[in-house]
Amino acid sequence: MALVQETLILVLLTFSTWCFSTSISTNSSTTTSLAKLPNATTAKPKRLVTKLIHQRSVHHPHYNQSETAKERIELDIQHSIARVTYLHARIEGTMAANDHRTQLSPSSSGRTIMANISVGQPPTPQLVVMDTASEIFWIMCNPCSNCDQHLGQLFDPSKSSTYTQLCRTPCGFRGCNCHPLDRSPFSITYADHSSASGTLAYETLVFETSDEGSIQIPNIEFGCGRDIVYNNDPGYNGILGLNNAPMSLASQIGHKFSYCIGSLADKSSNYNQLILGEGADLEGYPTHFQALRGMYYITMEGISIGEKRLDIAPATFEIKENGAGGVIIDTGSTLTYLPDDVQNLLYKEVRNILGGSFRKVIIETYPWLYCYLGVVSRDLVGFPVVTFHFAQGADLALDTGSFFEQLTDSVFCMAIGPVSATGLDNRSSVIGLLAQQSYNVGYDLVNQIVYFQRIDCQLLSG
Repeated sequence: MALVQETLILVLLTFSTWCFSTSISTNSSTTTSLAKLPNATTAKPKRLVTKLIHQRSVHHPHYNQSETAKERIELDIQHSIARVTYLHARIEGTMAANDHRTQLSPSSSGRTIMANISVGQPPTPQLVVMDTASEIFWIMCNPCSNCDQHLGQLFDPSKSSTYTQLCRTPCGFRGCNCHPLDRSPFSITYADHSSASGTLAYETLVFETSDEGSIQIPNIEFGCGRDIVYNNDPGYNGILGLNNAPMSLASQIGHKFSYCIGSLADKSSNYNQLILGEGADLEGYPTHFQALRGMYYITMEGISIGEKRLDIAPATFEIKENGAGGVIIDTGSTLTYLPDDVQNLLYKEVRNILGGSFRKVIIETYPWLYCYLGVVSRDLVGFPVVTFHFAQGADLALDTGSFFEQLTDSVFCMAIGPVSATGLDNRSSVIGLLAQQSYNVGYDLVNQIVYFQRIDCQLLSG
């Protein structure tokens, strides 16, 4: 897939940081920020929870009831390859760290996870793409050019009592207006020629709780997009960045977050959720991460199928001096991509387990995709769990619903691809959404720890 050079200009972010401090200090008497919430030693942390919706869910406004399983997995593959190619381009330095190649065009490709965030006063719900490799939170703002296919109501800053422009020259009081030439702009251009541009500002986010009503988080820095150049794939109102950069929503709200993803095959599930801040669920197996180039790298030490540990050289998953290698955990890719020799080892072991009971199926479009005749839920009962082993003893266990995908009514395929399928030679591995199903994944940005807790997401929704 040909890559087009992308550019990102986030102007005057140093002023942004200065203004943010000024804005908080001038409103401390009237507004409670997250930093001032009681800590865990004196009170239960506030749970800032938002529902997550994947784009194949009946709860998504663009749910396509007529989509077939074959169409679904083909889109999963196309989207995942584009995503991995984008991540590798960032690693190699051919894209800026904040470019978002697949974030702007994911809506009918793959199972992009969407978060429903309420912005401003009165609050306006916005459906945005949740992305752990993005460092900025931006939404479309009214008036907006080329935003005809937005979802729901556009956010209108002129109707919000809590909207504050971010000025190049700090004005020192809440609600002040910049001269048009003094506003801090942002502009993002994508490889598919899509783009978003506007101004940086501060706003209040509103979270609904089951026991405490609504919680307002003021002074969140975000991009207010006024001019959107779409590709042909609308279906969201912005990007929710969750990497460890200062402008990401994760960094602005407590430096902690967790998300729980249930079965993506369950189109009616309503229990997927994102929790931000001190109330995030940081439970289960911990493993350290490295934040490199705006992505979360975790140390993989091996893979098992059942009780059998595969013979994989210890250095296979290490980050190389040139930046290649390593393992990225990501919410933007559906499939998981591993080094070619590792994927081949997995396939050989799967073939040994299945024996001659299943007939292999060749998919001409994707010859690297290992498929068989059969039905996962019926024919693979008792198939051993595939486990990814990480440093500090953390495990990620993939059952048949996470390791395989049903391509058609009678064909299933491994949901693990070789990195070479992206057109690249044995670069970084990427752990996608399918592998993270049935897990709550927690991130502690200060201590650089990821937690894996296998759990029914419904148990966390109370």
